[in-house]
Amino acid sequence: MSLEQTLDAIKRKAKKEGKEEVAKRLIAMGMDSTDIAKATDFPLEKIEQLQKQVH
Repeated sequence: MSLEQTLDAIKRKAKKEGKEEVAKRLIAMGMDSTDIAKATDFPLEKIEQLQKQVH
């Protein structure tokens, strides 16, 4: 794997983790799962998975 590919993979992972943290905060605030899915572009199943981590 080239350095450029490695850096790209790191950026993608960081972006995903950042979106997960935002989703968790929105869950904690009581926002509707469908709205969180729309805001983060995550599937509803991913939001449900994150809800289990928050609660």
